[in-house]
Amino acid sequence: MYLNYWKLNSKPFENTPDPDYYYFAPEHEEAYVRFKHAISGNRGALLLTGEFGCGKTTLIRLLVDELPSVSCKLSIINHPRGDIHEMLSLLLIDLTDEDEASVDTSSLTTVFRQIETVLIENYRAGFHTLLIIDEAQLLDDSVILDLIKMSSTLQVDNVRLFNLFLVGHPDLKMRINSQQELSQRFYSRFHLKNLDRLETAKYMIHRLLVSGSKQAIFTEQAVDTIWHHSTGIPRKINNYCDLLLLIGCYRKAEVISSDIVRLLLK
Repeated sequence: MYLNYWKLNSKPFENTPDPDYYYFAPEHEEAYVRFKHAISGNRGALLLTGEFGCGKTTLIRLLVDELPSVSCKLSIINHPRGDIHEMLSLLLIDLTDEDEASVDTSSLTTVFRQIETVLIENYRAGFHTLLIIDEAQLLDDSVILDLIKMSSTLQVDNVRLFNLFLVGHPDLKMRINSQQELSQRFYSRFHLKNLDRLETAKYMIHRLLVSGSKQAIFTEQAVDTIWHHSTGIPRKINNYCDLLLLIGCYRKAEVISSDIVRLLLK
């Protein structure tokens, strides 16, 4: 509705994880470099945490898109559930690309042996396997520990058969940091912080430029107010900015001012 008015080619503030719109703040870039190094080097268990809407999922998608399909087998489990038996059953189904009815998940031992067989087959074929668990804060600590132990002990020729990558909210970081047995088992951990005022402005400009903007749409005062109320969380910034572009279009505004922002927030 507002694209023609603001002379945009596409909506700049959608909340879908589109890599083209991803803004690499210094922290995000550091996390990307760290994890890319760890994954390519088959280094072991990894942990990425951050607030709701801080860009974790899109960062993971960027990393996944760069994994060479000729050398990596990938398993992604979103919203994990249950005990270690149920968790490994989900992994087995995903690794074998079979439907649930055709996979024998009758016992934990059976599931574990089948997973080990698949992982060894992947290794012999020249693949390393990466398991990504998003929303990992839903897992019990005992399940996380069991998965990390598997990642450490399942080896052939002193090479890990799979890497574990946990992604979750800040409480996951706190839980893991409070337990030395868990904490010391991660090769790399990173917590994404919210954007500061300067990075919020750069984030907004980046997304507008990708959408084809050739003009300054938001005033500095408007950015101040958006940053203050969003606390620098990209998902909140997107929600505010999308509605502000609509309101500005409706009111035939030349720019989005702090007055328009206050109309939205009142």
